[in-house]
Amino acid sequence: MKILCFIPARGGSKEIKNKNLYKICGKPLIYYTLNLASKIKNIHIFVSTDNIKIKKYSEKFEIKSNYLRPKNLSGDKSLVVDAVLHALNWLKKEKNIHFDAVLMLQPTSPLRDLSEIIKAINKFKKKKLDSLIGVSLMKEHPYECIKLKNNKWDYLERNNIKKSKGRQDYKKKYFFINGSFYMSKVSFLKKNRNFTVKNKTKIFVQKKTIPIDIDTNQDMKMVLPFLK
Repeated sequence: MKILCFIPARGGSKEIKNKNLYKICGKPLIYYTLNLASKIKNIHIFVSTDNIKIKKYSEKFEIKSNYLRPKNLSGDKSLVVDAVLHALNWLKKEKNIHFDAVLMLQPTSPLRDLSEIIKAINKFKKKKLDSLIGVSLMKEHPYECIKLKNNKWDYLERNNIKKSKGRQDYKKKYFFINGSFYMSKVSFLKKNRNFTVKNKTKIFVQKKTIPIDIDTNQDMKMVLPFLK
């Protein structure tokens, strides 16, 4: 199976300027994803960026390409799946390279565990899956979450259960899509234009990966203790 490791790294960002090149512990944010990807065997790493500086930095990991993502696929509202499909078409046309599946690793999730990513890839191949995503156990249990509207609030999940004495009494376990990785067959992506489809995408529970998606300066500060 030929796997494209797709790393989306556009130059623009709202909250943090040049986020993918923002230094954490002396290294650009994208370093942590590139470093991990470089340790995975039998994949083709592809950095999709519209930014020359990001492109040049990627070359330090021997990821050389004359590809630059078009501006119309690099905006705040651009869909990443469109960038993935554009890259696949470019690789097919310009390099005559065809892929069976795509593993997407976003630079905004730098705290991955390599062994879990490798296990996920192996599961994807062994089970001949169409789509697989990483999830983590929710720290904030939904029974304790509320929705607020017009100064009135209500529970999200708690109304239809018996009163609980504490978190240890909660019978259900809840998970969330942590953004650590997304993996799909190319045929699945072209058909659904999405990495995830309810009841079709399979779940890979991650216990070692620290689930964080860097969006703000506060998020940057949160990852510091884990990268030092």
